[in-house]
Amino acid sequence: HDPNERYSATDTIREQGNIYLTAGSVLRSNENNPMLEIVADTCGRHDTLGGACSCESNTVRYDLEKRSMHSCRDSWMLAIAENPEYNIAKKNIGHNINFFMNVPVTESGGLTFEDGISAPLKYVELTALQDVIVLISNCPQLNNPCNGYNPTPVELLVWGA
Repeated sequence: HDPNERYSATDTIREQGNIYLTAGSVLRSNENNPMLEIVADTCGRHDTLGGACSCESNTVRYDLEKRSMHSCRDSWMLAIAENPEYNIAKKNIGHNINFFMNVPVTESGGLTFEDGISAPLKYVELTALQDVIVLISNCPQLNNPCNGYNPTPVELLVWGA
């Protein structure tokens, strides 16, 4: 897989004509190639605009004292550092998808981070349409309502055709 080709929220939103992802959504690359398709979804809506938390955004959202708390961006940086065989650099980490996260758009065009719309045993099933490498961070932030202020484990199943 070429790490320079990566998920693009812009191309995905443009091609599907919707800012939210659900069953039937095709996730597109920065080269506008189909990468993955959501083939099953028991939650019904997923965010592709809110971005990933980082120590900087946690400071803005929650307070300076929260800067040192875990973040999705830090999880990804650790994953690429521990797996150099995939040849992924910091510059290759682009847009992300916040599965199970509720980030509605306000009437004035802003984003709000609301309580999660998911629940235990909800799932998303994806089919890869090309060779992909997936970085996952199950929101580790204790101050984010998306996980009910209580980060819990996620189950991930991968199988071949």
